[in-house]
Amino acid sequence: MQVTPRPQMLRRRWRRASPLGMIYGAAISLFYLVIFLIPFGTAIWLSFQNWDFLTKPKFVGLRNYGKLLTDANFWQALKVTLMFSAVEIGLGLAIALLLALLFSRMQGRVERIFLFIFYLPYVIPIVVSVYLWSWLYRPTGGAFNTVLSSFGMAEQPFLASTSQALWSITLMVIWIYVGGSAVLLLAGIKNVPESLYDAAKIDGAGFWGVFFKITLPLLRPILVYQVVVSVIGTVQMFEPFFLMFGPGFSTRTLSLYAYQLGFVTLNLGFGAAVSIVIFLLLLIATVIQLQQWQVSSEY
Repeated sequence: MQVTPRPQMLRRRWRRASPLGMIYGAAISLFYLVIFLIPFGTAIWLSFQNWDFLTKPKFVGLRNYGKLLTDANFWQALKVTLMFSAVEIGLGLAIALLLALLFSRMQGRVERIFLFIFYLPYVIPIVVSVYLWSWLYRPTGGAFNTVLSSFGMAEQPFLASTSQALWSITLMVIWIYVGGSAVLLLAGIKNVPESLYDAAKIDGAGFWGVFFKITLPLLRPILVYQVVVSVIGTVQMFEPFFLMFGPGFSTRTLSLYAYQLGFVTLNLGFGAAVSIVIFLLLLIATVIQLQQWQVSSEY
């Protein structure tokens, strides 16, 4: 049996390759290199430097990472990020699941209308949503305080309060993304075979029995996906906290803190170290979630 030399075999594969496919693959690789690999590598390099845009970068080793351990502002930003992520993910998924169950009881045009209403905030540019909610939250003349005043209730400071600003932004973020989550969960509910529901009804299971024994377990793959994506999205979220910044450090998350270090105080090395820590936290959280919640979509 004659064995074809490896260089000759590679040349044959090269000649058989589609030129269009090679161009497409090269374009994707170049895009990935420019958009991700080069910035990520630069961030790693910067995290070991002391640089302020003006002087020459100076190598400081692990000093920036060591400084994180004693930086009160970093730990405060981490606390705000974790609080926001926990409430937004937990409350957002609960509301999305309830909406999906409600939509699953609708049919035809009524279902499409409600899906459009709840999905619309998801496709609106986030900057538009931020400015809309900033007007709703205005301490004087805002829509929410106008409603509260009409019922004889005291007006609230919302974004001007250190205790209310974070949760005001959280409510807006839930409003933006709950429709997208509800649509995915609705698709999962409709993908459950009707025979399972019929068998449960024959066995005398009620609505909640069917939900906890059939619907919820079979929605687990979608729920796991939503949790993983939501963790990544909430930790990286920047625009609402940048445009609706609350008083003091009440709404300063890790992503906003990294931005302020790099582009406001010009401490690029320390800001890059914070960015790398964010990446490591997301990587660890994603791996743990995928390992703990290994799921199958087979029925």
